[in-house]
Amino acid sequence: MPAITGLDHIILAVAALDAARDTWRRLGFTVTPRGRHIGWGTANYCIMLEADYIELLGVLDPTQFDNGLGERLARDGEGLLGISLATRSADSAAAAFEAAGAGGEPARDLARLLDLPEGPVQPAFRLAYPARRDAFGLSLFATEHRTPELLRRPEWEWHANGATGVLRLDLPAPLAGPALAAWAALDGARLEAESVMVGDFTLGIGELPMLHIATSNLDACESALRDGRVAHTRHPGEIRVPPLPGTGLALRFAG
Repeated sequence: MPAITGLDHIILAVAALDAARDTWRRLGFTVTPRGRHIGWGTANYCIMLEADYIELLGVLDPTQFDNGLGERLARDGEGLLGISLATRSADSAAAAFEAAGAGGEPARDLARLLDLPEGPVQPAFRLAYPARRDAFGLSLFATEHRTPELLRRPEWEWHANGATGVLRLDLPAPLAGPALAAWAALDGARLEAESVMVGDFTLGIGELPMLHIATSNLDACESALRDGRVAHTRHPGEIRVPPLPGTGLALRFAG
């Protein structure tokens, strides 16, 4: 079994956290309660899918440490901030980063507060980062979930648009191009024409940043978008949504 098994989650930087939550609800997604990073000024909302998820990350308190997020938003605006790959063992993932030529920092533990109606809980994770943060051309790390039962509930994984998982992320060549060969060096990755697959997730090159999401029902997806008054175009087998405030990239629903 490869140390890295696929995608864990996509991280999007958003300028206004609650407004971004509302945008993703209009897109037909169920959004989790807000999470807060302990000791930091950042917080998040998540869109939980069957095996992966999308994290909306924003600054909640600009007077506290935000790990450079505020500066990044001011410089580059909203959009892709990072990619977390899935692993059963962060220690094994750190070794995989080292074997791929990026070095490997010792795995570290992380926790955050998740505000539930019945009170806050504290999901726990173990993270592995490459020692050379520029090695993969994108911000990248691997996540081992220590308390998955706190992060997932059946009602959070149901979405009016029928979304079931992230299929692919396309980025323009200047950004994605340098990453492909480095990603292909990861244990279990498969390099294809202008793309690389890690598990069932594909990183590819496209004309504009686009997140491809699987849906079990394109008709339900279109109905949800209409209910949310979201501009979209439907083509055979897919629906496309242009970038919106709170997404920072285009969305493609594939059925």
